[in-house]
Parts: sequence; structure tokens; C-alpha cells
Amino acid sequence: MKWLFLSLVAIALCFEIVGVAEGFSSSLGHPILGTYASIPSQFVAVTSLAFPILPYLSIVMIAGALLFGVLGPTRPIPIEKVQDSSVHRRFSRSFREHLVLILAVAVAAVLVWIPRSIQSLPIGGDTLFYMSVVDTMNREGPVWAVVYTDKPFFYLVLYELQHISGLSTSDFFKVLPVIFGVGTTASVWFFVDSFYKEAAGFASLLTATSTSLMRTSIDLYASFFATILLFLTLGVYLKYREEMQFRRRSLLQVMFAMTLMSYWFVWGLVLVMVGLAEALSKERARRLKAFLVVSLPSIVVLGLFIGVALLRPPPVYWGLGSSFGLYLGNTVTPVGTVTYTSATLDLSDLGLLQYNPVVPILAVVGLFFYRPRHFPSRMIYIWSFIMLAFSLISTTGLHAALLIPLPVLSGIGLRRMVETL
Repeated sequence: MKWLFLSLVAIALCFEIVGVAEGFSSSLGHPILGTYASIPSQFVAVTSLAFPILPYLSIVMIAGALLFGVLGPTRPIPIEKVQDSSVHRRFSRSFREHLVLILAVAVAAVLVWIPRSIQSLPIGGDTLFYMSVVDTMNREGPVWAVVYTDKPFFYLVLYELQHISGLSTSDFFKVLPVIFGVGTTASVWFFVDSFYKEAAGFASLLTATSTSLMRTSIDLYASFFATILLFLTLGVYLKYREEMQFRRRSLLQVMFAMTLMSYWFVWGLVLVMVGLAEALSKERARRLKAFLVVSLPSIVVLGLFIGVALLRPPPVYWGLGSSFGLYLGNTVTPVGTVTYTSATLDLSDLGLLQYNPVVPILAVVGLFFYRPRHFPSRMIYIWSFIMLAFSLISTTGLHAALLIPLPVLSGIGLRRMVETL
């Protein structure tokens, strides 16, 4: 029964992701031909017709599961990780888990690479912008990223990777999404492994086959990179939270600062959700003090950037400190004054969930079984609440919808369903 269930889930996921890939390939002028090639596309078409209100149903299901997890009755037997005393069984289980990770990474790499193997032109509108930034840094030097962008660490990483690879800019941006796809899949595994080892493999596989990964790989490279840092930072924090030694604390401080200088919105999300989760813990005073020590250096770094912006206002400096006001409503940029006053309620970005009805259902199961009764689950609940709310706002909807931890929740849900069979 267990293997039958897993097989059906795997078949549904494969049909969905292959069908979406076929549709994307056809839109590029490269239709996939063959006797059975149309089956996945037909499957996607049928599910789209059968679930036309799935984006709206998904938000109701997930929001309801979140509320039930917080307000519902406490489970008499909480989920605990069972430690197997057998060395042989522990080794066998570890081998299987790493084998699943390798499989997930391979699946992610292949799925992200396929469109780029049949399309010679850059894929995605924002890809051209990122290519121009790398070309500009090649002419002006890497300091340009610090002076003129709000994501200096991210662009410096791109600059160094491109130089290390020795590839041209166009060829580099064919390989970069594959690297980020592999990194995202592996970082999800690392994060889930830090608090629920048995679900890490399922979460990584669901990440590799998710439509959100495919969408991010098109041209949202800064979000891609920041998502990797997000999962790695949270994974390290959960692993070292109980024993925060000097080296571990220093590592986390550096990771927080790197996240800030890569995508400050994700950095703010980490501060809010970890801080709120620590505030709800039993030893909140001690926990919040330890968290403040970890996060304070990155806050100081942001203050320094803002200080530079005040001392060297545009047009001398256009970097992180100067552009910080862009997200607060109004700022002056090299292309003129930008004002965000047109935010509206928008459900269109939840369409990212439409092509994969399996994942939202498994995520609801994960929320139902994994209640917010200890730190990791509280953090994931807060994370889901925040991103679900931001995904309904037009100016933040796309990136927030992609940051909803659906693969994590669905991986937990799939593991719990397998355990009950």
C-alpha cells in the first residue's frame, strides 16, 4: 500500500512537471513530438480544467490548516524523531537519505537544463538585465556592484562565478540556473534534515519537481540565490541553536549579513519569523538575547550602508542604503522617482500553485500533522502566515508566493502519510 501510494504521487508529479515543460518548449517553437509525448500535456490540461479554482482553493485550505494548527486541540502524542540504536540501520537509513538527495539534485538539474538545451537565446526578460550587470562589472570592476546595486553580495558572487567558469556571459547564464536549481534542492534537504530527517528526502524531491522552482529558474536569479541562503541559514541556526559556540555564532552572523546584502526582503523575513518564534519559546529572554547577538552585526551593516547613503547621496551612491527607501514607498533612482502607492489585492500569483494540485494537498496534511508545538514548527507556521499574506499584495505577490514553504510542508505531509500506511 505504501509503495502504491508513493508511485501514484510520483507519477502525478512527473506528468505535471513534464507537461508544463512540454508546454513551455512548444511556446519557444520546439514542440515535443512522439507517440506518447502528448500524454503529460493532456494531463496538465485536464487538471487545469478539473481544478480551475485551485489557486483560490489552495489559499483557503492552507490558511484553514494554519489556523487549525494554531487554534485546534493539541495532539496527545507529538511527533518526535525516533533514534534507532542499531548502527547498521542508521547507516542504511543515512545511505538511502543521501541517495534520495542525489536523485532530487539530478532531477532538478535535468529539468532546469532542458529548456536551455533547446533554446539558444536567453530565457526570461530579467535575464538580460542580469547579463548587463555582469558585463558592466567586467568593464567597471566589482566595486560597481557595491556603489550602484542593492544586492552587492549577490552580484559579486555572479561576477566571481563567471570569471571562475571562464564562460562567456551568455553561456554562463545558461549554466547558472542549473547551479541555483541544484543549490535550492540541496538547501531544502539541509534545512528539513536539521529538524525532521525522515522528511528531508521527500521535501527535496518535491522541490526538484515543483513549478515554483521552474518559475524561479526562468529569470528570478536574485530570488533563487536568496532562497538558497534562506534555507542554509535557517538550517544552520536550527542545528546550532542549542549549543551556540563562538565559531557557530560567527558563522551565523556572516550568513545573516550575506543574506542582507543579497536580498534584504529575505533577510527581514528571517529576522521576523525567527524572532517571533523565539519570543514564543519557553525561555524567551535567553533565546531572544542569543538571537539578538546573532542578528545584530547584520543590522549594523545595514546601518552603515544607510549612513553612506546619507553622507554620499545620489548621484554619488546608489547602493543598498540609498535604494532601501524604494521598498518603503518613495525614492529617487537613476531612472527617476519611483513611488509604490498602487498596491492592490491580487490572487493571480497564487496561480503558481495551479499546475500541481498534489503539493497544496500534501502541504495541508503536513500542517495538520506538524503542529506549532516546538521551535521549528512555530517558525514554519509564522513563515507560512507571512508569505501567504504578502502573496495577496500585487507589488509583492510573485516573490512571496515563491517563498511559501510548500515543498517543505508537502514533504512533511508526504512523510507522515507514508508513516501511517
